[in-house]
Amino acid sequence: MTALTSLDTTAPTATLTAQSPLSFPSFATIQTAAASSPTLLVVPITAVVVSLSLLVVVWRFGHAWTTWLYVAAATVPVAIVGASMLGVPRPLAVDLLGLAVCPVVGAGGFVVDVGRYLWASR
Repeated sequence: MTALTSLDTTAPTATLTAQSPLSFPSFATIQTAAASSPTLLVVPITAVVVSLSLLVVVWRFGHAWTTWLYVAAATVPVAIVGASMLGVPRPLAVDLLGLAVCPVVGAGGFVVDVGRYLWASR
């Protein structure tokens, strides 16, 4: 959280294109610390579980090709977390889009789509 509060908001373009201060522990760190500190696994495991659960729902019930866009939006955070764990540098804009915008837009679209279906099938 301190990484986000320390961002320079007076120069938004420079801040968004600079290397992201957000980081996740590396794979090696997780392997050694998972037994003593399982909270390190919360974000990576949650990202994978959400992506897989949405994949199963869309695979089972999705009838249009556009429903796969929800799965794509849910997979973006997995890719961001994986890249961070591998040490791949990313601009802050990529992290904000991948960890905030894509999941919110994807989940919102999914809820609206399911709501429309349920409303129409009443």
